[in-house]
Amino acid sequence: MDHCCKSRPIYKNLRFKFVSDDFTCWKNPPISKNAWHRLWLQVTGQMKFYAKSIQFFKANGKWFVAIVRKEELEHLFALVLHIAICISIYFAFGASWVSFVAALLYSTTPVNNQGTSWPSGRGYVYPILFLLLAMAIPILSPLFLFAGTWYTAGFLAPLALIGSVKWYILASMPIIWWLHSKKFTKAVTNKQNTECFDEDRLVHPKKLILGVKTFGFYLFLCIIPFRITFYHNFLQSSAGSLKHKNYTLCRYFWVGFLALVGMTVYGFQHWDTFIWALVAFLITIGPFCNIVRANQEIAERFAALPNVFLMYALAQVITGIPECPWLFPAFLAFYATRTFYTLTLYKDEYFITECAVIEDPHAWWAWHCRAMKRWDTQSYKEALILWVMAKLISPKEFKVLMNIATCLRLLKNDKEADEYLKMAEENIVPGQEEGSYQFISEHRKGKLPILL
Repeated sequence: MDHCCKSRPIYKNLRFKFVSDDFTCWKNPPISKNAWHRLWLQVTGQMKFYAKSIQFFKANGKWFVAIVRKEELEHLFALVLHIAICISIYFAFGASWVSFVAALLYSTTPVNNQGTSWPSGRGYVYPILFLLLAMAIPILSPLFLFAGTWYTAGFLAPLALIGSVKWYILASMPIIWWLHSKKFTKAVTNKQNTECFDEDRLVHPKKLILGVKTFGFYLFLCIIPFRITFYHNFLQSSAGSLKHKNYTLCRYFWVGFLALVGMTVYGFQHWDTFIWALVAFLITIGPFCNIVRANQEIAERFAALPNVFLMYALAQVITGIPECPWLFPAFLAFYATRTFYTLTLYKDEYFITECAVIEDPHAWWAWHCRAMKRWDTQSYKEALILWVMAKLISPKEFKVLMNIATCLRLLKNDKEADEYLKMAEENIVPGQEEGSYQFISEHRKGKLPILL
């Protein structure tokens, strides 16, 4: 089922390289105690599988053979997990025509790409698989729920079962949550201490606006994947230089607000699997709606689990309109086509930044990452141009101003470098003063730090 609709579009991924966070454990793997421990680290995503490949090449009229490490096995394992999820969707939702449609929709939508195609997204994939297996095989649900909630992203996922016909398998969750609570609390606290600003720690009723508009964004993106990228401009720097945009009533706020009102009215009138699926989407996307932030503002991997329930709701709508038999193939073709072209971003580190700028040219972080690639190859003038492009989008971004100052200093333009260093000092994000002043001090001493 899934092999026919999904493996063809992402088969080319098997020959793609690693990107972004993949390199952290690829180049600096954790130490394994023995073969079994190494296998555990590899399967759970903490260490990469090392596949070897024999390559022949010709140089100076002579043929050479080399044995090199390749990434195919990691991409193949990601594909196998995705196939397993899609098959589990079919059985978890009743092995019916509706669940079949839901599985096919999920198998082809590009919103799941950071789980399907990105090896580092495995921590978001396992919670999906284990939750679905718990629903499909209730007698073994305590084991599956224990495994799924071991991952930070899956700790609260079982709450999605509230209101479902499988609600009773939540009986084991108090004990499971207690067993994992220390690990979960430590992970969230670490994230908040390293990635959160003063704005993120703010407790105020206006944060509900931020939560509603984030919900509306994910809802719209999952149904109509209009933009697929690692770096969305929506809510970028929402705790920093662009925090004034947090509480504007943009179109995504109204999408989220109207959806919540509609769900409330429908739910009070009659409760069925359709409204449950929408509520499950809300419950599972809720922790990532920026009301209490401990992660990146927007990321498609956060929607991989919630999208299971949304695709189930969409499947019920599609199959419930027999007068429009073209709806299902239309959605399927749209998702599959979008996925096919989206996957180019995983080709290598160059393409992930180039595609990010193409998909969302208004995301300053995409231009910043693109500049970092030029910096790494010592193309300082080109890096400067790209950081200036980022500055045009977000004029008060501390790290962009610092990096521009560094480039100008290297290019012997000390006067302008001093001006940008002063601008950076005037735009330090509240809550980050200590580290920021340290960078400025190092710059003035001639160390010229670059901020990622």
